[in-house]
Amino acid sequence: MAKKGTVCVIAIVLIVFAFGFYVSGRHPRVEIICPERDTLLSEEDYKVNTGNGILTLGRSTWDEAVRIYPRGKSLGMSTIFRPDNPDCLLTFSEDENILIKLHIDGPELPSPRGAAAGDDYKLVEAQYGKDYTLIKNTDGSNYFDMVYGKNRENSVTFKIRHNKVDRIIIQREVQ
Repeated sequence: MAKKGTVCVIAIVLIVFAFGFYVSGRHPRVEIICPERDTLLSEEDYKVNTGNGILTLGRSTWDEAVRIYPRGKSLGMSTIFRPDNPDCLLTFSEDENILIKLHIDGPELPSPRGAAAGDDYKLVEAQYGKDYTLIKNTDGSNYFDMVYGKNRENSVTFKIRHNKVDRIIIQREVQ
């Protein structure tokens, strides 16, 4: 009886492994093309004008964000804050409670240089330049990321879908 149970367990493990291998092989590969030189971002590239005040990535506190967006809410016991409007998420550092990442998903809140969700990616190139890291799938889809800045901790990323800005991610370490 013990042999039959062992054989069943081994069969299940093999089936799960084979299925996992099959699924992982179906995902497209990612190609990363780095520029000859990085776009240097300035202090102004981390200041987002909300219309109710300016939030500075790497410097603004949770309390400042709550003053700017009084009808927002904390997502559980986390360091993430979601305003009622505009469509964005603010992420704060755990220790210092400083704004370190901003996801912008709607056209109401443009990037510091004026690019917004829904804009053509050529407008982003016109405002930020052509020196960005291009991250794209090799499957031929027209989904790609344009990453400006020297490293991922201090960058402005435009997620492009069908040649339009779908999401903007601005991130900066605590200053």
